[in-house]
Amino acid sequence: MLYKRLNKMSKLHPSKRSLALVVKSSLIVIFILAANSVFLKADKYPELLPVIDTQLSQTIDYIFQEDYSKADSICASIIAEYPDHPAGYFMKGILHWRKGYFLNDYNKYNDTTLDWLKKSLKIAKSNIKNNPDDPVAYFYAGGAYGYQGSVFARRKSWIKTGRAAYNGIRSLEKSMKLDSNLFDVYYGSGLYHVLASHQPGVIKWIQKLLPIPAADSDLGINHLQIAIEKGKFTSLAAQSALALAYVYYEDKYCDAVDLLTPLIEQYPQNLDFLTTMTNAYFYRQLTTPTTEWEPLRGSINQTRKVVTDQNLDFQEWWLTKFDFMEGYMDYMTGDLSSAKKILTKYCQHYPKKGGSYLSGLGYLTLGKIADLQGNREEAIINYKKVSKFEDIGNEKKLAKKFINSPFRGEDSEIPFSGNYVDLPDRP
Repeated sequence: MLYKRLNKMSKLHPSKRSLALVVKSSLIVIFILAANSVFLKADKYPELLPVIDTQLSQTIDYIFQEDYSKADSICASIIAEYPDHPAGYFMKGILHWRKGYFLNDYNKYNDTTLDWLKKSLKIAKSNIKNNPDDPVAYFYAGGAYGYQGSVFARRKSWIKTGRAAYNGIRSLEKSMKLDSNLFDVYYGSGLYHVLASHQPGVIKWIQKLLPIPAADSDLGINHLQIAIEKGKFTSLAAQSALALAYVYYEDKYCDAVDLLTPLIEQYPQNLDFLTTMTNAYFYRQLTTPTTEWEPLRGSINQTRKVVTDQNLDFQEWWLTKFDFMEGYMDYMTGDLSSAKKILTKYCQHYPKKGGSYLSGLGYLTLGKIADLQGNREEAIINYKKVSKFEDIGNEKKLAKKFINSPFRGEDSEIPFSGNYVDLPDRP
C-alpha cells in the first residue's frame, strides 16, 4: 500500500522510520484472508468450507493474541492439506511480517515475508488465469501485493511500492466488482482510501506514473464502517483500523478510545491495540487536557508489561515515547522534579532535529518547569532550544512568548493548538 511521507522516510530515525511504516500498514490486510471461506467455490473444495473456516478463524484469533507459534502451526496444516490454495502461504507471509512488527530489527523477517507472499501470489495468479471471474483469487492477490508493498517501502524501493499499491487496489476492486456482497472486502478497500488520501510528495509522483485510483478518505471510513457492521471475519480488524484512522487522521480521540476499549478487553496482549490506545489517550490530553491522566498511565503500564512478558526487543522509539508521556504527565500533575528528570533525559536522547518531533515540546516544558522553579536563566536556555526542532503545534510561538514574559502557570498559557494529523512523523 501507499505510505504517508515516503519522500521523507529515508531521513527519519531508524526506529521512527519503521513505526511510520508499521502504524500505516499494520492492519491493511492482516486479518482479511479469513473471509476466504465466504469466497471458496464449493465445486472446487466441497469439503474445505467448514474445515478451513474453522482453521482460519483460529489462526486469526491467535494473531490477535499474538501467539504466532500456534497460528503458524495451523498455517502449516492448511498448506499440507491444500497446497494449491493461497490461504496458508499468504498467512505464513503475514506471520513473518508480524514477527518483526515492533522489533528494533524490523528487517529481520523481510526476505521470508516476501518468499511466502510470492508463493501465495503465484497460486492466486494461476487461479485467475484458470477462472478470471473468481473473486477469491483477486482477493488474495490484492492482499499479497499489499504486503509486498509494505516490505518494499521498508527498503525504500518506492517504484516497487507504487507498483504493488497499483496491483493491490486493482485486485481488491476487481474482487468487489465480482461480488459486492462480500462485505469483508470493504475492509481492505476502506483502509486503502483512508491511507492513500493522506499521501503527499513522492506518492503524487508515483500516481502520475501509474493510474492508481484516486483516494477518498470519507469513502474509506464508510467502507470500514460497513466492514464493522457486516463483515463476517473482518469486523474486529475494521474496528481497529477505524480507531487508527480516528487517531492518526481525524483527531477523534474519544471515538478511538470507544472503539479500542472492547478490543483490548478481549485481547489484552495485543500491542497494536495498546499502542494505538496509548496514543489516543496522550493526544487527547495534549490537545484538550483534563485531570484524567490515569487512563494514559494505565495504558502505558499495560503495554510495558506485555513487552516484558513477551521478552520483546521492542522498538526504542516507543519505549522512549512512553518515557516522554510519563514525564509530561508528571509535569501536568505537579511533580516538577520527576518531570524535569525524565524530560531532560528524553531531550538528551534526541538532541537533533529529525530524531524526535517531541523534543521541541520537551524543551518548552522544561522551560516552563524552570520558570515555575524560579530559574529564569535556565528557562530561557530551554525556550531558545525549541526553535531548533519540529513545531508540532504552537511550541515555537509559546517559547517566544515565554522568553519575553516568564511562564507563571496555566493562567498565562496559550493552549496547544497542534493536531496529530500535522505531526512531521506520527509514530
